[in-house]
Amino acid sequence: MEVRARIESLVLTVNRRNGGQLIRLDFSLRLLDPTFGLDSLDLAEIMVEIERHFGNSPFDALRTPRTWGELADSLQAPTP
Repeated sequence: MEVRARIESLVLTVNRRNGGQLIRLDFSLRLLDPTFGLDSLDLAEIMVEIERHFGNSPFDALRTPRTWGELADSLQAPTP
């Protein structure tokens, strides 16, 4: 599954579980933007699943991602 599609699926699943009704992920928004209805534990759950799926932690990068787009880009970047 494509990186952005996988991230979107994870975020929307948690959003809906929390009572949200989002149908698309705006990758320009910050990870904990109130639009998503996520708290820090939800974000941790998503990051663990991303690490499990892609094999590396997005927070191991030189620059910590602040938006969903930066997160997706960090996962698509070639590893040194």
